[in-house]
Amino acid sequence: MKRLLRIGIVSLAAAGVLFAAFHFTRAQGKGTWPSHGALNASSASKTNDLSSRPVHHTLLTTYFTQAYVYPYIKYETGGEDLALDDVTTFQCPSPVGCTLEIELSVDVGDVDSTDNWWGPFVQVDGAYTNYSPPVGETPTDYSYVLVTSNQSAKVTFGKHTVQSFVYSYNGLYVCSYNINYRVYAP
Repeated sequence: MKRLLRIGIVSLAAAGVLFAAFHFTRAQGKGTWPSHGALNASSASKTNDLSSRPVHHTLLTTYFTQAYVYPYIKYETGGEDLALDDVTTFQCPSPVGCTLEIELSVDVGDVDSTDNWWGPFVQVDGAYTNYSPPVGETPTDYSYVLVTSNQSAKVTFGKHTVQSFVYSYNGLYVCSYNINYRVYAP
């Protein structure tokens, strides 16, 4: 009986310590399980200076392009990158510049080539953005794979252009794509 009493007292003491530690941590703003409001606020758009501070942006305009391509677009190797959409021209009216967000989904495949690395790329004002890595290999069984890429670029006041591309080591087919260009201030 004494042993059960001792276990009960130790358990209550441990629960009290954990309860106090949880509330102390939460009061410091470092809770381990944020509410949905806190989760949404912390996942808001951030600066590109590797900080965790959310930055307020105002959506100025959105350009949306989508296509289901049949017959599929064949991308041959050894040539230029395959342009998915036409050049889109947009205006940044803010004297401090704007943020361009590019959300690109593309469905590619229908090849049997191994080591066929590929990736979607974006050009802003004719230059590739700084974040356009290859996303992986195409399936070798003639199936398709859908990849979504989200990138952003800072632009200055004035007129700019943006266009999305796909590249592959050994060629591929493009089945469909969805592209969103969003211009935000600041």
